[in-house]
Amino acid sequence: MRYSIPRFWRERLNYYRLKAAKCLDCGRVLYPYTSVCRVCGSRNVVEVELINEKARLLTYTVIYTAGEGFEQKRPVVIGIVETLESKARILARITDVDIEELKTGIILEPVLRRAGEDGETGLIHYLIMYRPVLEKAGS
Repeated sequence: MRYSIPRFWRERLNYYRLKAAKCLDCGRVLYPYTSVCRVCGSRNVVEVELINEKARLLTYTVIYTAGEGFEQKRPVVIGIVETLESKARILARITDVDIEELKTGIILEPVLRRAGEDGETGLIHYLIMYRPVLEKAGS
């Protein structure tokens, strides 16, 4: 897969900081970032980051098939998560989870994970994925 290094560089904050837009008129937080609120149409938005927010798993699917070159990544869990504080919804991969124990409503946290490598450019792709929040010993 050929991926443009300049494009990657321009979009890195959207991917790695979970840059979103908060509408100052209706209060909604929209991911990915947009300069116009998709709910009320206002242009009165500010940039916010969601990288430190935990999220609740709303729904998910498990993909057992994979295209050529991605066989080792099976199965892939894709979910829609909603951040606990800002209520932004994000489509993301779910990682570090036993599929048999996966259920909606669990609390997740964002983590940076290696997603792949572009053989032509040598660019290593990372993604923000979500994993279940680990229980601390003694809690």
